[in-house]
Amino acid sequence: MRIAFVSGTFFPQPGGAQVQTHNICNKLKEKNCEIDCYIFNKTDIKNNNYNILLINKFLISFVYFFRYYLNINLNFIIKIYLKKIIISKKYKVWHFIFLNSKCLILIDCLTQLNQKVIVTFQGADIQIDKSINYGFRLNKFYELYLKKIIGKIDHFFYISQTIKQDLLNLSVPEEKMSYNPNSVEIEKFQKFEKKNKLNKTINLITVARYSSKKKGFDILLDLSKILIEKNIDFKWTIVGKNTKKLLDFEIIKQNIKFFNIIENIENTDETYFPHSQLIKYYIVSDIYVNCSRIESFGITFIEALAANLPVVTFNSKGANEIVKNNFNGYIVNNNSELIDKIIDLYKNPNQISDIKNNLLDSIKKYDLNLATNKILDTNRFL
Repeated sequence: MRIAFVSGTFFPQPGGAQVQTHNICNKLKEKNCEIDCYIFNKTDIKNNNYNILLINKFLISFVYFFRYYLNINLNFIIKIYLKKIIISKKYKVWHFIFLNSKCLILIDCLTQLNQKVIVTFQGADIQIDKSINYGFRLNKFYELYLKKIIGKIDHFFYISQTIKQDLLNLSVPEEKMSYNPNSVEIEKFQKFEKKNKLNKTINLITVARYSSKKKGFDILLDLSKILIEKNIDFKWTIVGKNTKKLLDFEIIKQNIKFFNIIENIENTDETYFPHSQLIKYYIVSDIYVNCSRIESFGITFIEALAANLPVVTFNSKGANEIVKNNFNGYIVNNNSELIDKIIDLYKNPNQISDIKNNLLDSIKKYDLNLATNKILDTNRFL
């Protein structure tokens, strides 16, 4: 089977959508599929077993410019471009993971060329949060075009119930949707042995690109200050692109012994993300701390759980679908409850031990093999 994937965002930009696209494409290749992944910009990825092809950026940008700024429809140019690809490659299905405005143009043209289209929304491409200026749909062009073409799409995978509700709100029939959450290669995590806790220090870990509001790094700074003031013996490992910006804050600079800030962990030599070095950081930690204000899914949650690490998170959509309170982690409602829970776990670490047996059970439905089999089954059906 030959499948075309189109990723609205890709490496070197970090994110769950990129990780999911890469892992899915590699796993499908492993299952003897021919996979072409179309991207908009050059990538530094080197561990792809699938084909990476660049979309004609000049052509799509040209058409986009006239459509966005002048309201002139030149989609026929893209249709000519796509028709040549279709004749040459003979794809059965085009699968879009994470949409941008240019993806909407491609989908519009593909459906007019009688191609089957599947879309997996990942968060910002369908969610809206005006309080933190989050979501592509805040852009009027994107919102109107999405509503125009959404009825033409053949099938939708939703990675969380909150995205399913967003689709229902856009009048997508439920029979055109199926649940297929983001996933991890669980087998990769099982090669690492979790070490027993040897000291009083509570080891925290957060994995996220630096974004003050969306990823809650402003909250992280406030929490750190309280932990230090209360003389909690902690070590907080923070991994992600641009996290070195945290070193600009006095609370971090003056108390650097409490922090291990890692700009990013590249993966150029292993088939699946996350890299083994990141798994090792998960393994030696006691709890995963999520400070994000909004998460469509949170792929780092399932990475943490696969590493036998409970998650402490806010009671937000997406997060509360993965984390069940006192089962595989802890749900809190505000900053005060979050800090109280961390201190409680520091003083009573046996609580973590009590839920350890639940962690791996809770991760089974997020196995990469299940996700790829779902894609294969849906492709055959379409």
